[in-house]
Amino acid sequence: MAEEGSAEGEDRAGSSAPAPDLQDGEHVGAALRAIRESRGLSIADIAALTRIRPAYVEAIEALRLKELPSRPFTIGYIRAYAQALGFPGDAAIARFKADDPDRNDALRPPVGVRRMADPRLRLMVLAGVVILSAIVAWNLVRRGTLHDESRRPTTLVAASPPAATPAGPMSLGAPLPAPVESNAPPPYLTPGLEAQLSAALPEGMTSGEDPTLMDLGETFAARGAVNGVPAGAGRLVLQARRPTTLIVWGPDGAAWFARPLAAGEAYRAPDGARVTFETVEAGVMAVFVDGQARGVLPAGRTPAGAIALPPPA
Repeated sequence: MAEEGSAEGEDRAGSSAPAPDLQDGEHVGAALRAIRESRGLSIADIAALTRIRPAYVEAIEALRLKELPSRPFTIGYIRAYAQALGFPGDAAIARFKADDPDRNDALRPPVGVRRMADPRLRLMVLAGVVILSAIVAWNLVRRGTLHDESRRPTTLVAASPPAATPAGPMSLGAPLPAPVESNAPPPYLTPGLEAQLSAALPEGMTSGEDPTLMDLGETFAARGAVNGVPAGAGRLVLQARRPTTLIVWGPDGAAWFARPLAAGEAYRAPDGARVTFETVEAGVMAVFVDGQARGVLPAGRTPAGAIALPPPA
């Protein structure tokens, strides 16, 4: 009985363990990796949120600085990584500088060493003085010569009178031909690209259709995985009309959902949650409320409160 009680106590203690922080782990990369894993995010999710290469994300988590760009870029990557997880970027940078201080400080001159003047330096200075003196002397001589020439008498030459303008009508030459129009060549189309784009679109949509236009009488039909909450826990559904990336930000600034969606895949938002949707391009994510189409999302971030929800039926 005592062993069972202790095991239950350990389970409760493990479940109530505090969430990982930027000060955990052996270095800042290990702390960021622990926070990412505790939130169920993958390296691809972080790369999509921060626009950082997945290889650089792995190098940051292992603090392999030789695989990263210069130090200023590394500091910027760590700041963006921490902010994507909802932590202040300055705290992550302070932890990084404590883990890996900048050792590129200039070396102090040695003590007790007498500086010896280079004899060639004196020769170079002397040559420069000689050249400068020669230039000044030449300018003085040249200025005196010009002054003497300006004092000589000048012979005036009478200007010839302008030619008389002929009276009467003037004959014009033949008109010039019109400029030759430059016709631009037709745009180059990659063979097979149109067929691939049409195959990636949802059923019923063509490649020539404007993605920002949508039939408001359309009803929601699942054509792929529906992420988010179950059907009874959310009235608002976003569905990808073609392949894109969707990010759902929580009220605390952390990413609740971030992944690429195929055409037809959807995300159902929980009722009453103050979340924000972020899309890369406009008109790709269709909005459905209670199964009825309400339009499309614009590019950038759109709060869920900005989408008017009618009273539930």
